[in-house]
Amino acid sequence: MYAADLHVHTRVSDGSMTAAEILEMAKAKGVTHIAFTDHDTTKQSEIHKRLAASYGIRAIQAVEMSAYDYESRKKVHILGYGYKYTESIEKIGRETLKKRDENCRKQIEILNKLGFRISEDAVEHIAGDCIYKQHILDYLLKTGQSEAMFGDIYRNIFKNGGPCDFDIEYPRAEEAVLAICRDGGFAVLAHPGQQDNFSVIPGLVAAGLSGIEWNHPSNGGEDRKKIMSYAGEYGLFLTGGSDFHGRYEREGADLGTCPAHETSRCLFENENQ
Repeated sequence: MYAADLHVHTRVSDGSMTAAEILEMAKAKGVTHIAFTDHDTTKQSEIHKRLAASYGIRAIQAVEMSAYDYESRKKVHILGYGYKYTESIEKIGRETLKKRDENCRKQIEILNKLGFRISEDAVEHIAGDCIYKQHILDYLLKTGQSEAMFGDIYRNIFKNGGPCDFDIEYPRAEEAVLAICRDGGFAVLAHPGQQDNFSVIPGLVAAGLSGIEWNHPSNGGEDRKKIMSYAGEYGLFLTGGSDFHGRYEREGADLGTCPAHETSRCLFENENQ
């Protein structure tokens, strides 16, 4: 049986649950294969793999790298699976996480000037190694300064041109693909329907792209048809996953609800080669 969720986030990055909590849920839901794709870090991937085995679930080393296509001016997320090394991924990922953490600290400073009461130390305790906006929103909710994780503060301050609606400079998408390939992994374009970045596929294939995420909460029927077409044209395998973040995802899908395409079995078949 192959019931795989190959896009899952833990508290290592911007998920609200630990790997153990997620694995308890995965086992109850009948998930047989899993990938913890924390953003821009390979931290704990080997630990997570061993932990999954203790639940009778097969895991693979995984990461989701944040990137950008400067020609189309669109965000591009690249999933990396089955890497044998981490040097190239970590070199890019460390810089991205540093920028993201600094960005969020600027947002905390702005929020304090706006009259909110936010302790950086307390947010750091929630976040771990890198602060994400979800950690700030969670702190505001827990301290009674917000009515919901993704309520008015999110819409009016973090989005829609609000005072905290600014982002970091990301690495080029081709660089992320190359890094994963250099580390012996398989690079996969994440949720192209969400970011409407289908135009980047030919260039990413030239850099070493191996697959496309076919099943994802944001990929509609027409998106999946396009993905199938590109996969056929360029000989790419198809993956899938819920992009699970627990309560840190606005209108997020439940774990295991977007099972990976059968062709993604190749990731596990190639794992020990």
